[in-house]
Amino acid sequence: MAIDPFLYLSLGVGFLAGRLSRYHGPWVGRATVATIALLVFLLGVSLGFAPVGALLDAVPLSLLFVALILLFTVGLDRVVAVRLGTFTNHRAPPRKDGPSPFRLPILLVAALFVGIAVGHAWTLPTSTDLTDALYLLLFLVGYDLNVIFPSMRAVAVPVASAIVGAAGAASVMTILLGLPSRVAFATAFGFGWYTLTGPLVVRAAGPALGLIAFVTNFLRENVTMVSAPVVGPRVGGEGLVAMGGAASMDTTLYFVTHYGDPKAGAVSLSSGLILTVLASLLVPLILGIPG
Repeated sequence: MAIDPFLYLSLGVGFLAGRLSRYHGPWVGRATVATIALLVFLLGVSLGFAPVGALLDAVPLSLLFVALILLFTVGLDRVVAVRLGTFTNHRAPPRKDGPSPFRLPILLVAALFVGIAVGHAWTLPTSTDLTDALYLLLFLVGYDLNVIFPSMRAVAVPVASAIVGAAGAASVMTILLGLPSRVAFATAFGFGWYTLTGPLVVRAAGPALGLIAFVTNFLRENVTMVSAPVVGPRVGGEGLVAMGGAASMDTTLYFVTHYGDPKAGAVSLSSGLILTVLASLLVPLILGIPG
């Protein structure tokens, strides 16, 4: 999820096309969901490099880590947003152009595990396919995006919640489970940017800890997508933005606007961009601390 100008170009072209086109309808949602399923499948394939044993050892710890991150982040977001009066829960209307809330998580989980199985069976180059799928996703999201710019005043709440929530989760992992502090904080401050965090932790602390960093950030993005149909109506658009972290500017943007708040598009884009820049600065800085 590196800062790629073509990501924003795809979103911008889609947004302009959506404003100029008269052809809106159920096909947009269906094409978007199909693209997301393809993207999750390709992400699963990309995990094929990891030995099965190492992946199984990393998953439980990573699940706990991401659960702490999301729990602290969403809890703080709700408390701060309600106290400041910025919390809005303009629930998205029921969707008729995609899977039901119960089918979508099953679809995404199935796509992920099929991708992992394929990745272990065959060595497939996925980087180009991942990029192309992401461009298509952003075009479709932009085509159907409803941006309300005044809502951008609320961007400070999900950003602050993501930062403090990450710090809290990293502290728990360090104090209670003995994870090296610089690895724990670097992993948490990846904000879901697994393609940056995983390789940097591998280089600084070895492959075992690097795999935990990769899987934790990978799961943060996917747990946000899978849980959005159920969690979104309860935590609102800002809550889903905070959950998605850096991915809220692209991969999880669709879920923010369709299952949280249709007016939260600008907040999602802004928060994701800010957290992406912070991750690129903080992760290398933290890993450079002797320890």
